[in-house]
Amino acid sequence: MAEQAILKARARRDARSLLVWTLSVLLGSSLVIVSVGKLTIASWPDPEAVIMIALLVVLSELRPIVTMRRTDDPVSISQAFVFATLYVWGPYPAIVLLAGSVLVGEVLERKPLWKVLFNAAQYAVSLGAAWGVLAVGSAAGAVPLMGTPDAPAGTVTLATLFWIVLSWGVYHLVNLAQVAGVDHTLPWRASFTEDFWFYTGSTMSVLALSPLVAVVAVAFQDSWMLLPLLMLPLLAVQRTAQMSQEREHRALHDPLTGLPNRLLLTDRIETALARSRRSEGRVVVVFLDLDLFKTINDGLGHAVGDAVLVDVARRLGTVLRPGDTLARFSGDEFAIVCEAIPDQEIEALAARIQAVLVPPFTFESHEVNVTASIGLATATPHSTAESLLREADSAMYRAKSAGRDQVAHFHWSMHEAATARLDDQLGLRRALERGELRAHYQPVIDLASGAVVGMEALIRWQHPTRGLLGPDEFIPLAEETGLILPLGAWMLDESLHQLGEWREEIGEAADLWMAVNISPRQLGDPDLTHKVSRSLRESGLQPTSLHLEITETAIMQSLDRTTPILDALRGLGVRLIVDDFGTGYSSLARLKRLPVSTLKVDRSFVDGLGTDSSDLSIVDAITNLARSLNLDVIAEGVETREQLEILHTLGATMGQGYRWSRALPAEHVAQWVGKPMGPDDLAGFRALLGS
Repeated sequence: MAEQAILKARARRDARSLLVWTLSVLLGSSLVIVSVGKLTIASWPDPEAVIMIALLVVLSELRPIVTMRRTDDPVSISQAFVFATLYVWGPYPAIVLLAGSVLVGEVLERKPLWKVLFNAAQYAVSLGAAWGVLAVGSAAGAVPLMGTPDAPAGTVTLATLFWIVLSWGVYHLVNLAQVAGVDHTLPWRASFTEDFWFYTGSTMSVLALSPLVAVVAVAFQDSWMLLPLLMLPLLAVQRTAQMSQEREHRALHDPLTGLPNRLLLTDRIETALARSRRSEGRVVVVFLDLDLFKTINDGLGHAVGDAVLVDVARRLGTVLRPGDTLARFSGDEFAIVCEAIPDQEIEALAARIQAVLVPPFTFESHEVNVTASIGLATATPHSTAESLLREADSAMYRAKSAGRDQVAHFHWSMHEAATARLDDQLGLRRALERGELRAHYQPVIDLASGAVVGMEALIRWQHPTRGLLGPDEFIPLAEETGLILPLGAWMLDESLHQLGEWREEIGEAADLWMAVNISPRQLGDPDLTHKVSRSLRESGLQPTSLHLEITETAIMQSLDRTTPILDALRGLGVRLIVDDFGTGYSSLARLKRLPVSTLKVDRSFVDGLGTDSSDLSIVDAITNLARSLNLDVIAEGVETREQLEILHTLGATMGQGYRWSRALPAEHVAQWVGKPMGPDDLAGFRALLGS
């Protein structure tokens, strides 16, 4: 029912718009035609003065006063000269001057024909209405009309001022009524009252100059030559308004894309919500985030990233409806505000956004594919700009968690998820202080001897109410908020301290090494090398005891930036492991530049060993590549005897996975460090699991 009501209301507004446009154009055109027919040389005693005013009218029409509040509908200072013409020479020259100047200005701005015709006609109708008021005042003896070749006569009284101001008001109201009539986005009353006092104040300020212009035009012989002097203060006002508009534009628009920024977006949403309450329309906010944009920025440089954002903004602008607002919210996030939009158009808009991003973005020699996670939120009677943006943002995160390049609609259940997310963020900040973080360790096995040669340290969070949480449940949040830096520093200190204890207490652990994961955000930390050096120094361990695992994707995101960091870490004596190898963008040429010692085969390839020939080929290629570069190979996620045998045959040197052990607390690990574990020797592991 609501959908049908929206469509019916839109149909009524479209019909009204067409009717008002037709009537205005017919009546305005008739007035212009009659005025042209009535013009004669005898209509005025001083054609030079008329020509001067005509030039000033055209010039001022081309230099209107533009404000940020309504950049699409500026206030023209030509109205002051047109009304002066109305006072001195009557309606016919005034209507022709106004209509002609509007036509010239609109054509030069390349506005559509329907708008050119309407604007010229509606001003002619409004000016005709103003003349009607003055004619009534003249009939009452209050206004000494000057629509004859005679000089102005009569005495100006308060009654004269009343009729002149009344003519301004009628001109303004008739003008607004016609503009509101052709506005098909809002009901007539809502459009008429929108920014009413702003328009009224602006128009009256300009029209208040018209009597002064009239007086100067006829004050004495050839006084019209002084008229250009009146343009100076008007142009000064115009220039001041322009400078103010430019400052406001810079403050309210994104400098890169030129789109409205968050501040202007919020204002547009509030305006849309106010309109919807008057017109019973519907406001929808579309929030989209570019997937994996950081990879583009870090891997190809900020210049390419900026070029992608500009092109994304351009493409998004092509799929909007007239009246929709597209804004750059922040970074790689954009928002769209839609008013009075039916359900099927919401889905169609989301589909158009996805479709317009499908063609690759090409910049110089780089070709980039971009997708977006899209969240949709529909306003309720109690919505605010802040709440609507928050809901659209929650929906966007739901879409992103569903696998990227997805669309999600906001549901009230997402409030709970958003609240939980905020609680996690606050709780994670306190976890370090309260000692809630835990380090678990998974053994790395030498496939030839079965000996435990190393440990990978994996972080856990002992949540006070939700129990023991794995890294997948809080590390993405830590990475996003920057909490990964203190968490990573704690993990480095804790794991090295634990390794030191094992070496002191267990003789077989003398050569044991510790692998610690380094996140992309940590890799970008300029103090990373210093932190690693400090942790090693405080633990008393040799640098070769520490292996740092960095994902292939994190390394390749910005190779020129990461290589010096890796060189500095390697210079400490630390060994480097490329984690999740095979999932990134490495090539032999790039890989041989890196100071790494080990490749860790991603578990997704190990899973298919024995069942998927393509996975077998990939793992074979990786081991051959490592052998050619004199690198060790660790296979992660080993679970079956068959996988183990294939890996050993292919030449993998080490492995880890549930075939031997899951990650365990330090006190459990100590019981079997140094014990050789063959392919079928799982008794120790099962005992530890209590099974």
